[in-house]
Amino acid sequence: MASGNVSYQSVSIKYGIIVGIVHIVYFLLMWASGLQETVELSFFSGIFLVVGIIVAISRFKRMKNGMIHYFQGLGIGATVGAVSSIILAIFMMIFVSTLGQDYLFSLQSSYLFPESLSKLSLFLITIIYGTVPGVIIGFIAMQWFKRPDHTMPERI
Repeated sequence: MASGNVSYQSVSIKYGIIVGIVHIVYFLLMWASGLQETVELSFFSGIFLVVGIIVAISRFKRMKNGMIHYFQGLGIGATVGAVSSIILAIFMMIFVSTLGQDYLFSLQSSYLFPESLSKLSLFLITIIYGTVPGVIIGFIAMQWFKRPDHTMPERI
């Protein structure tokens, strides 16, 4: 693909979808093993977001022959975070509405969420919990990637 035809939006949407699917798989594994009640474990899925954003920025920079603008990196972080969390939020609505009605009750009894947690607020909180860290992770990652000589190592 020519470097002029690549947009940061297309790269970040692709990796946002991948990260969103990985979030869902992780949640289903937690649910299958009975660990979905341990809300704190869901925060480990942030590692998937970090890796997805770093790989997306690295991939975009490589596709642009080592040139990336600072705000493109921030945009990648925000978009990967938003896309992945929207996918997860939609899945959570389907899950809570069909298989896991008890999951919402366990969240309401958790000290991390309010007792009045509704499906809509869970939907919005899920999106916020993915988008805001996405911007922050993009900001931190761009401290490394903004310089032309800093790239991820090539595959061996």
